[in-house]
Amino acid sequence: MAGFLATTASTAHIVPSFIASSQTSKTPLFISPRKNLTPRRITKLAPLRVAAPPSSSAPSSDQKLEEEYRIGDEFGEESSDSKFSWKDHWYPVSLVEDLDPALPTPFQLLGRDLVLWFDKARNEWVAFDDKCPHRLAPLSEGRIDENGHLQCSYHGWSFDGCGSCTRIPQAASQGPEARAVQSPRACATRFPTMVSQGLLFVWPDENGQERASATKPPRLPDDFEKPEFATVNIQRDLFYGYDTLMENVSDPSHIDFAHHKVTGRRERAKPLPFKVESSGPWGFGGSNEGNPKISAKFVAPCYYMNKIEIDTKLPIAGEQKWKIWICSFNVPMAPGKTRSIVCSARNFFQFTVPGPAWWQVVPRWYEHWTSNKVYDGDMIVLQGQEKIFLSKSVESSEDVNEQYTKLTFTPTQADRFVLAFRNWLRRHGNSQPEWFSSTIQQPLPSTVLSKRQMLDRFEQHTVKCSSCKQAYNSFQTWQKILIGTTVAFCATAGIPSDLQFRVVLAVLALISAGLAYALHELQKNFVFVDYVHAEID
Repeated sequence: MAGFLATTASTAHIVPSFIASSQTSKTPLFISPRKNLTPRRITKLAPLRVAAPPSSSAPSSDQKLEEEYRIGDEFGEESSDSKFSWKDHWYPVSLVEDLDPALPTPFQLLGRDLVLWFDKARNEWVAFDDKCPHRLAPLSEGRIDENGHLQCSYHGWSFDGCGSCTRIPQAASQGPEARAVQSPRACATRFPTMVSQGLLFVWPDENGQERASATKPPRLPDDFEKPEFATVNIQRDLFYGYDTLMENVSDPSHIDFAHHKVTGRRERAKPLPFKVESSGPWGFGGSNEGNPKISAKFVAPCYYMNKIEIDTKLPIAGEQKWKIWICSFNVPMAPGKTRSIVCSARNFFQFTVPGPAWWQVVPRWYEHWTSNKVYDGDMIVLQGQEKIFLSKSVESSEDVNEQYTKLTFTPTQADRFVLAFRNWLRRHGNSQPEWFSSTIQQPLPSTVLSKRQMLDRFEQHTVKCSSCKQAYNSFQTWQKILIGTTVAFCATAGIPSDLQFRVVLAVLALISAGLAYALHELQKNFVFVDYVHAEID
């Protein structure tokens, strides 16, 4: 489950076992819905309706189950006409710490190409439409010039943080050409931006500055800013669709199997009696009862929060209340491509995760090795699932969300949140993100990419993560040094007349070669690690 549990390695042996032992609850959700979008509180939940094969004979056990569980009214009598605008929201496009202020960075949002860059004059991050008004070359291939402006690499046109053109090298110093720099047609298209809690947000409407100013971006819980909580974050671009990823993060029941021996254990799988407690155009929320208590909330269009509360007792410290937050932003980049940004926090075992304190010695890049293993555990499974849904959609020419309970069999309460998301997407989200009209229809990546390409950590994460990119380069440097050292020791081992000295040089050569090989193997964690579920006992 890529977005839902891309958290620290040391939590792996704790969270799954507690999740598996969860029990049902009527406790209200932990965070209230967004203002001006009051959800309808569900006081009585109807059973789920699931698909069952047609039969003319006596009702089978599956058909009886279908009568027992009905999804029809579970989420209330909301109007399917509720208006939801995909472009009237803040979207997090990157962790600020993973952006290089010296370079322009390309990004896709709702099918539109953007370029992100840092305006030193205003000391702020800026988002432009990724095309130069001159001849439509991508500005993301440009550079930050000597004046701190974004310069197009094709003909050298430069733009300040407001989007105004500041230089046209080819223009004459006098006459109409000199005045061309002042033309509105020479300006780059700028989108509203905001930095909040270490995330860069973009409002995907260049004419929506007034609405953007009046709207606050989604926030991480206040616990993330408390000193007793250790936090970890990661982002990765995934080659499957927004709806596929959102369904995945809404499904905690897959953890013990898809992430066996990473963040779960197959033998710990148990019923998960979740209940949806509120829903509406804003999203939905629900929880269970027991120890631990798991609360979940989806804030449309792409924010999903999970809070896990654990009551435990330690030999010396006594009774403890552990709390884990796993918050994911699942950003629709383009059809079949989604950016997953996961921020997690916990108030126990802080020394096992990266942090600013001197005793938090675990590097961020090492934590990302485990997080990427979580992503990999889902990757091929979700690729196959998405291809089947796509083929069914093409066969019937009908909306997958409309036919979801006919295409799938979901008899347990563990699937409540998955059904709640599909229900929201159908009723309020127009069944898919509102892509910009310029989006060209192409085959979805999951239908054409190989397993090697789907699991490519380097392009999806390493080159876009400041910590992993630096560590990868360091690994390469040390590997070259060790190889050179090995060659030097081997070349000089036969020179000394003293046999013992020769043996020492030979041993040092072996050690250097061994260390170089070890770095070579560890370096694969930044690039590609094959994931085969059947080989994990």
